[in-house]
Amino acid sequence: MRRSPRARRVRLMVTEDGEAMVVMPLRAAEREAADLFHRHRAWVARQQAKVEERRIHLATRPSLAAGRVLTVNGVARIVRVSSAAERDALERRLRREAREVIADRVALRAADLEVEPRGLQIRDQKSRWGSASRRGMLSFSWRLVLCPPEVLDYVVVHELAHLRWGGHGVRFWRLVERVYGDHRAARRWLRDHNDEIRQALD
Repeated sequence: MRRSPRARRVRLMVTEDGEAMVVMPLRAAEREAADLFHRHRAWVARQQAKVEERRIHLATRPSLAAGRVLTVNGVARIVRVSSAAERDALERRLRREAREVIADRVALRAADLEVEPRGLQIRDQKSRWGSASRRGMLSFSWRLVLCPPEVLDYVVVHELAHLRWGGHGVRFWRLVERVYGDHRAARRWLRDHNDEIRQALD
């Protein structure tokens, strides 16, 4: 259980490590957390099973030296890397490809949202897929190029929408839905494949 000054309601979640956690407003009663967990025990068990399934998948996948399938911009490729230098060279190539793909998508979607970003950075963000600053600068993880194109498109639309609306309020999500459509599948894909994509070159 964790209390947060930002929480507006009692919320149950399962972390990437498989830990069940209830996030509560500061003044919420502890029995609310217990009741919520009790009502959703089956859901927690299913989510924890998914976490374990992903852990096993990562542990048993082929090594880069043996040859691993990476899907780059929607196209499956078999990559083999036998040294740190080759691994670094592969990452540089993927970063360049990510910049091209994301820049093209930003230009297209910026027109759809009628916004003008002031710059674009491709980085290796550890916990975010993208971000937008108040000055209009956009930043994206190069690893998005390893996601399905429609998922990359969602992240681009999401960050561009922040140039219109800073938070995640009703107007923000309405704008995302108007431009992108139903975003639930893309968000779910990012959540379910987070570890796989972030550890793709490990």
